[in-house]
Amino acid sequence: MKIKRYIVDSLPQAIQLIRQELGENAVILNTKEIKTGGFFGLFQRKQLEVIAASEVAEKKAEELPVPKQPQAEESEVLKRLENVEKLLENFSKNEALVESKQSGQKLRKWLAKLEEQEVDEEVIRFIEKKIITQSSSLEELTEQQVGEMVQDAITGLFQDGIASEGLDSEVNMITLIGPTGVGKTTTIAKLASRQVLYQRNKVGLLTADTFRIAAVEQLRTYANILNVPIEVADSPEHVKLAMERLEHCQMIFMDSAGRNYLEEQYIEEMKELLSKASKQENHLVLSMTTRWKDMKQIVEKMKSLQIDKIILTKWDESTCFGAALNLVYHYPYPLSFLCLGQGVPEDIMLAKAQYMAKKIMGVDERAGSGAETERIVSAF
Repeated sequence: MKIKRYIVDSLPQAIQLIRQELGENAVILNTKEIKTGGFFGLFQRKQLEVIAASEVAEKKAEELPVPKQPQAEESEVLKRLENVEKLLENFSKNEALVESKQSGQKLRKWLAKLEEQEVDEEVIRFIEKKIITQSSSLEELTEQQVGEMVQDAITGLFQDGIASEGLDSEVNMITLIGPTGVGKTTTIAKLASRQVLYQRNKVGLLTADTFRIAAVEQLRTYANILNVPIEVADSPEHVKLAMERLEHCQMIFMDSAGRNYLEEQYIEEMKELLSKASKQENHLVLSMTTRWKDMKQIVEKMKSLQIDKIILTKWDESTCFGAALNLVYHYPYPLSFLCLGQGVPEDIMLAKAQYMAKKIMGVDERAGSGAETERIVSAF
């Protein structure tokens, strides 16, 4: 039986040599990884030792009386060959991914950055696949260029998940809903004050948050500063009456009660509350200081409500921004506004894809007074 030993760098290289020297029907008997070269055990490199047998030897073995045990062993060899062929088939399908270890390392560095930012595993795999599909020669790019590709992919996802306008000009009632402590009352003050100061619209405030006396007084203080009317509705039934008293306003902002979103009673009350106005736009308010696991649970619990858009608050208090990307990937609710501090009315801006992508990538977006001016002027 003609048996030959090959020392190669890869299995595909061995198969090519085997077919050239032993024929198309040669079989691989054994493979193992070995170390070759070097000097006194140093600078060795890993290679592959492959043992193969020719087809001629196999035919002669069939003609001669062969013990049962060798036949069983030869059958095992064929099974192993089938497994090798399957591996090669998978190798060919993913050739673009495994062709260059260097390019994979460059990309993995940036994907690890996304993991640190708590970007969901499914989102990371989507971005990875997109970049590999876009470029067949990542090894020729610098680490910075690969990073720019990752940032562009994130920006594209955000662009698909941003509302075309922060507030729909066709609606006359904006309602903010969400769990306790996310900053709904302060956000309403920012939105309302901008409508008064920059759009010159007649605005009315309505609060259904009678569970917290401080929330009512806080909104009443803003109403006095802006010189706009305010109504307090202590039940869903009183909302309609309050709206009738504010019907002269071009836009009404309603602050809903922030309570435990896990309570079914709260969800049912919100359903009734949000069904009182025909031209109503509902913004779910979420805090960026909330872990993605908890944020996802909030959205899942509240998706039975009519949610039109999402406002993300406390960007200035967080160092982890991956949850924003997870939201636009997994849910159909577009982002409308980002809140960046307690200042009224300045610390709010329209959701911007590039800004959020840079935050996730760790690029410093603070540009001093220029950024502040852009935030104030272009937020509406």
